[in-house]
Amino acid sequence: MKLRCTSNSIRLRLRKSDLQALSSADKIEELIAFPNGIELRYELRINGNTSIQAIFEHNIISIRIPREQAIDWIKSSEVSLEANLKLEGSEELHILIEKDFPCKDREEENKEDTFWELSPDNNSC
Repeated sequence: MKLRCTSNSIRLRLRKSDLQALSSADKIEELIAFPNGIELRYELRINGNTSIQAIFEHNIISIRIPREQAIDWIKSSEVSLEANLKLEGSEELHILIEKDFPCKDREEENKEDTFWELSPDNNSC
């Protein structure tokens, strides 16, 4: 699972193996370790809520998606799930969860674990 962040935006990109793990365990997670011993974890969870949620506690970014929505998405050719979550004031946190496509500039990448068959040109990133 890949994490990309910009101002008030979180994007997760999942490989086929990530979706298999998510559907069997209801959770996948990754870890970024820093030299000072601090760790940043990020996870995607399936839960019983009715909408996509984002939580940040104890150095863990947790994105949670409703069970029915997750199962439908995993089984379909639909590429992404998206939500805009209200923040204080008029700002929003944009969440985008996508099936991962192969990158055309990474020849060494294992394209079999990406959703190359869903890519519009079968060779994008």
